[in-house]
Amino acid sequence: MPSIDSLMAARVTRRALVRGAAACVVVTATGLAFGVGALAADEPRVAQATKSEPMKMDEPMAGGMKRKDMRKGDVKKAAEKKERDMKDMIENEEKSMPHSPAKK
Repeated sequence: MPSIDSLMAARVTRRALVRGAAACVVVTATGLAFGVGALAADEPRVAQATKSEPMKMDEPMAGGMKRKDMRKGDVKKAAEKKERDMKDMIENEEKSMPHSPAKK
């Protein structure tokens, strides 16, 4: 059976470790609270677009959508042509749709 002295020494050691751990938790929580408060006090920054030079349409496309010999301007031209071709159909469809009463 362990002696009373060794039990008391273990108890004192355990108590010191628990107090040290509790102090660490308090310090960490306080630091986090002040850190989060400081972050919350900052005004949110708005992402501002930087002025850059216009895209060069005669450059090859980049990324997964590129095709051999395809240029950036080709995509823009194709989109404009498709819009012109679809314009009449879209207008006819809008005219044929029943108008809903205005919501109040």
